[in-house]
Amino acid sequence: MRTKSDETPILTINRFIKAPRDRVYAAWTDPEQLKEWFGPEQVQTRSLTADSRVGGKFQWDLTGPEGDEMTVSGEYRELLPGRKIVFTWQWQDDEDWAKHHSVVTVELSDRDGGTDLRLTHEKLPNENSRTGHTRGWNSALDKLEKWLSK
Repeated sequence: MRTKSDETPILTINRFIKAPRDRVYAAWTDPEQLKEWFGPEQVQTRSLTADSRVGGKFQWDLTGPEGDEMTVSGEYRELLPGRKIVFTWQWQDDEDWAKHHSVVTVELSDRDGGTDLRLTHEKLPNENSRTGHTRGWNSALDKLEKWLSK
């Protein structure tokens, strides 16, 4: 039997990144590297803290394209060096996200010339959120690719 929670929107994005798997993993887990690329193109990071260990917290304070200030926070649930990162994701000050935690999984695997990255964002509150996060994650991954190619 499927429950309502089983039917929440999910998004999956697959990317090939021309960088070694360990370098891609470091870009996702090293706070200094995260500050260099994390977030969509039109978004300004005000601050980003990440305690990249299981049970560690992260918080990203950002300013959106229209000047609105927002915060997303979460907790690292799983870290397999060079392979997998799982963390919760919750927007603050957004009623769609009150008492709602989504889960982001980033899986990395070797491929000739680089890394296959699979990002899955589960338990989103609604379809509008799924659509917005699809745009946001694609833009962030574009920035990651550019940053890693420097």
